[in-house]
Amino acid sequence: MTERTVHRHTFRSLTADYTRSGGGLLVTALPLVTVDTTITVAWMLAAGTFLFAVYGFNTIMRHLGIVECNETAILVSGPFKRVVAWSDVSDVRLRYFSTRRDGRQGWMQLVVKSPTASVRIESTLVGFADIVALAVKAANKRGIDLSPTTLGNTEVLRVKTGLFMSGNGSPCRVS
Repeated sequence: MTERTVHRHTFRSLTADYTRSGGGLLVTALPLVTVDTTITVAWMLAAGTFLFAVYGFNTIMRHLGIVECNETAILVSGPFKRVVAWSDVSDVRLRYFSTRRDGRQGWMQLVVKSPTASVRIESTLVGFADIVALAVKAANKRGIDLSPTTLGNTEVLRVKTGLFMSGNGSPCRVS
């Protein structure tokens, strides 16, 4: 890779998260300040308000963050900066989180770790599959074994790993 790529979450990709956090704050904070309640109900509403506020803050942080990939590292800038050098990668995981029992709707999360930092990226990020390909390439260069779950999820994204699954479900490296 000789160029740098920059990836951001679009407002459209985070609209559902903004809606959930705003709606949750409305449902929990509005009654807390406008309705006379018992102390137990007030504490429950306050806890809900706190959780939805944290969720909203998390969404804002993802929206403000910029993920940059170049030939040496993956960098996440914004309020909380993190850098993982490709030469220091110690683990790569790609997980799928389903929102339905049938597994048809959900999102993926890529975790790239080094001894000094960890970068987490969700599939709502524009160019997610390209970043996964770079992380898998870095893991292959370092001889890091990818879990069967990660390998299966890379297949869903059509990312070439240089590995295949044997008959017993264990990964095998192609030389």
